[in-house]
Order: sequence, then structure tokens, then C-alpha cells
Amino acid sequence: MKAEKLFPLCRKIGIEATDSFWNSDPEKIFKNYNGAGPDWLPKWGRTVLTLLLWLFKIAFMVHDWDYLMSDKTLEGFNAANARMWRNMKKILNYYLGAWYLRSLYDFWYIKAFAAYEACKLGGWSAWIDESPEEEK
Repeated sequence: MKAEKLFPLCRKIGIEATDSFWNSDPEKIFKNYNGAGPDWLPKWGRTVLTLLLWLFKIAFMVHDWDYLMSDKTLEGFNAANARMWRNMKKILNYYLGAWYLRSLYDFWYIKAFAAYEACKLGGWSAWIDESPEEEK
């Protein structure tokens, strides 16, 4: 996907994002996106997760943006994770919502739920991280 196609596709799917996401340059959003998984994973681990969860790239881009713009509060953390979960379900409905794709939907739903739970349980340290972006 090219940066200039990000916002039109997000709107078509019904992706939820903060105003700072919508008001940003798509190129900056793409630059901030570093794949699926936590920053502490080695590059190969993030590559594997990104491949396994490729369908949710847009949801993760919004989520990464939320983390970049973090307000360091528990309320903000919970809101960002809940938004990612809603966005993953919107992506599922957009691409796999037809009745004849139900088994694929269920397969991807399980993966989405696992990613959501992982962020909920293990994302707090990244949410409150104040190190400069170059060090991450």
C-alpha cells in the first residue's frame, strides 16, 4: 500500500483514529509504523509477527501512531488498545464479512484477539516510554 492510499482506504473501511492521525502526513505515519509486535522483539521476530498478522496492518499503523502520541495515562492506553480491537474487527468485516468466508473470518478473529490481548497485557511499558524515537 502506498502512503497516499492510506486515508481513503481507512475511511472506506471505517477505521477509527484520533484527530492527530487524520491531520498528519501519511508519509510520517508510514515512517512510524514498524510492523507488528513490541519494540523489544528482535527484527526477525517482528518480521514473523508482521507476516502472520498482515491483514491488520492499518489497525497497527493507527495503534503505533497512538503510541507515538501517547499521553502516558492508563485511560489513553486502554482507549488505544480498544480502538485497535475495534479497527481489527472492522477490517475483518470489510474483507471477510461474507457468509461464505466464515471459516477464514474465525481464523483471523482468533489472531486479532490474541494481538489485542498481547497489547493489553504487555504494552504498558511502551505506552509510558519517554525515550527519544531514535533510541527505540
